[in-house]
Amino acid sequence: MKKFGLVLTIVCAVASGVFAGDPGRETNFGEALALYLPNRVLDLLDTFSVTLGVGPVAEGRLMFTRACDVGAGIGLSCKAAKDFNRQYGFGIEEYWYWSLVSVGEESYSMNDGIGRIQKYQEDRLGVPDPQTRTYDFFEGRRDYWAIGGALGLLVDGNVYIHPVEWADLALGFLFIDIRNDDLIFDDFR
Repeated sequence: MKKFGLVLTIVCAVASGVFAGDPGRETNFGEALALYLPNRVLDLLDTFSVTLGVGPVAEGRLMFTRACDVGAGIGLSCKAAKDFNRQYGFGIEEYWYWSLVSVGEESYSMNDGIGRIQKYQEDRLGVPDPQTRTYDFFEGRRDYWAIGGALGLLVDGNVYIHPVEWADLALGFLFIDIRNDDLIFDDFR
């Protein structure tokens, strides 16, 4: 009986909007329920990033968040990407970087994006700052908390998992959207 009461309390809290994320995004329990399955599939796809490119590149990187990053690379690569913050498409990536644990230097740009790839440039010297606009939790182009790596010589690839997205997926099963990226009916207008 106690479990039933707990479940009923959670459902009532969700229905009343207690767990609503962005106050500017009006959602109701009916639309959250109707879009439940598509949102969980999208949340699952958000948990990882994969890119594959070709070009004059040489790189090797292992990263356990941007604060613990070891590697170096230089190159220009035409990439197909399924990247952070639902960036899907093709783009030309130009970069050079080196990093030893948390100290490093980097010049990175994504140019001529096709699809949902966002164009941007980042130049950094020293320790990466999670408060930088590039790493913005909701709209950033790169994930500060990503874990993974990159490897390439003429053909390069990156694979990363996103721990915050894993938390968003897990909490999404309880109708809690910490990333404020669940679809709502207004997104289809």
